[in-house]
Amino acid sequence: MGLRDLRMSSPASAGERLPMEQDRTTNPYRPPIFPGEDRESSSPEIEHEQQRLTYSLCRVGFGILSFALVLACFTSLLWLLPWFGARNVVRAIVNTRAWAWIDVPIVWGSLVGTYLLWGRWRERGWQRRSGLLLLMCFVDSALWFLEHATDLGIHEGEVGHEWLRNQLGQALGWAEFTLIAGLACDLLAHLGVDQAPEAGKATRSLAATGAVVWLILFLKRTAWRKGWPLLDGGIDSPETLLLTMGSHMIWAITLIQVTALTIAATRQTTRILRDMEREHQEHEMLRSSSEHSDFLGT
Repeated sequence: MGLRDLRMSSPASAGERLPMEQDRTTNPYRPPIFPGEDRESSSPEIEHEQQRLTYSLCRVGFGILSFALVLACFTSLLWLLPWFGARNVVRAIVNTRAWAWIDVPIVWGSLVGTYLLWGRWRERGWQRRSGLLLLMCFVDSALWFLEHATDLGIHEGEVGHEWLRNQLGQALGWAEFTLIAGLACDLLAHLGVDQAPEAGKATRSLAATGAVVWLILFLKRTAWRKGWPLLDGGIDSPETLLLTMGSHMIWAITLIQVTALTIAATRQTTRILRDMEREHQEHEMLRSSSEHSDFLGT
């Protein structure tokens, strides 16, 4: 499911009600109130400003996530090239100095983007998913520090447990795919994209399939007889080779789908903010004209 498949059946423009805004008293997809304010007594201007601020933060959050995921797509597709005979190309890119730090915008961009999405809506599902995703991003950050401990001067020599750390990162990755897809599709559905639930379901199903393949591969490749710390047993059979290739390809496809969903969420929130701004300007013009007419009448 790509961006072009996420077509809008009925634009939720500024003058139309969004699907989840019909009940203004119980609608969970409303931004949290500002500290010290009463929801029941808040004016339409305050409601509009809260909505605009929430959409703005969602746009920035999904935009940063999209940037990080696009870089992750590049690295994932790069690791597929050796399977098709482009080992020299991959070796030349990996040996560059910039490659050692390409995970910086991926890890920290994901953390910042997720933090901006955390708590944006009162809906419990959104709060649970965004909170859990934020926790996983913090774990990714800790793994990043362990990976670059020597370069940062935190630790001398190898940290160890490289195989376990890599596998833990992949396990978190499959869960993060599901959570990001869920958040993006929730927002897209809220903004009137009818295909969003179907796209999210397909992406989450693919992520679940990839997680199962990863688990089988982890159990098969780990050299359990060598004890602790866990070590990679390598590719020692045709079955392991096929599982490794399948896991890499499912990872890349799922990552591309999740990236497409975050980009779609960014574009949709940008469109809604543009419509809200146009509506606000028209409202100000009408109010100014009304005030001018009242002044002339007096």
